[in-house]
Amino acid sequence: MKARAHPLRLIVKALLLYALVNVAYAAAQPPVSRLSLYNWMFPGRIRLPFDDGSSAYTVMIDDAGVMLASHAVAAPKPDDEYRVLLIGDSSVWGEMLPPQETISEQWNSLGDQCNGKTIKFYNLGYPHPSVIKDLVILEKAVEYDPDLIVWFTTLNSLIPRRISAFMEANRDDALRLMGEYDLAFPEKDTLEQMTPSFYERTIAGQRSYLNRWFKLQLLGFVWSADRTDIAMQGFAEIVPGNSPDVEDHVLYRQMEPTTDLQKMMVFEAFAAGRRIAGRAPILIVNEPMFIASGENSDLRYNRGYPRWAYDLYRKAMQDEAIRSQWNYLDLWNTIPPEYFLDTALHLSAEGERLLIEQVDPQVQSMLCR
Repeated sequence: MKARAHPLRLIVKALLLYALVNVAYAAAQPPVSRLSLYNWMFPGRIRLPFDDGSSAYTVMIDDAGVMLASHAVAAPKPDDEYRVLLIGDSSVWGEMLPPQETISEQWNSLGDQCNGKTIKFYNLGYPHPSVIKDLVILEKAVEYDPDLIVWFTTLNSLIPRRISAFMEANRDDALRLMGEYDLAFPEKDTLEQMTPSFYERTIAGQRSYLNRWFKLQLLGFVWSADRTDIAMQGFAEIVPGNSPDVEDHVLYRQMEPTTDLQKMMVFEAFAAGRRIAGRAPILIVNEPMFIASGENSDLRYNRGYPRWAYDLYRKAMQDEAIRSQWNYLDLWNTIPPEYFLDTALHLSAEGERLLIEQVDPQVQSMLCR
């Protein structure tokens, strides 16, 4: 006669097995970020996954490895391709634009070629202004054999100021890069103290991360069907433009014009980027911005930048570009104000086309010479 299973004994065994699996997971820390259904079952995404909280069909997962594994750049590189990586903030990512209107896709539609190869552009921008964030992405992206990196930057990117969700999710990489290349970050001590506990390394402790990773894989079905980010689709049509009038003060992040702003600029990040990129050259682009022309425009260029701060930044960038022999384009005032959307840096689809026209000759010169 078969013995009946004892319910309490089953529960105890199940709990012990669950605890054992969690301990094993915490000890091994399996490389979940390397596992992806994209570029295998689903086509790779054309920009990194990002969620503004407005749709069930998007997901926020800040782990750079997971994001890049879902991106088209992770697919094997064709022999007849020049691979160009675009890195930067939300203006590169294409906030307020559907994927097909972002800078990379409009650039790819031109079908640029040289030396018998097609120039293919990959959008690795992400909505957080920080050169340290850019370095974390760049370091992982160089595994995919780029031929050129176009690095868009602005004053806010050059002065990282807070621990973002991205910085926390990529804590080990960020701290290692800060130490290796002597990168200044005001919250470095706080970030160092955010060491994950043993529980936080278990399956239970990482359940939110694993849930979002799983959701990203499932969203491959949606991506395969229509190649769109649902949360952003059509949003740009209802976004009000920038006002020509700005505030009547000259503070930049609560700092006065007497502040030694140049000391806060992390120029070392660009030197680090050149070392990380190896044989792939880097083109640094000071991205265009909206310039106000109305009330108080003699004090500020826009809501984000007072004139004194931005002028100091541009001068410092130009001096450093000469000293360090950068490939550098300063396009700060080259796009008319009507081509900007909700902020000083977000371009409309037409604005992206104007930007491409100005950068494309330099890209072709650097690749085809």
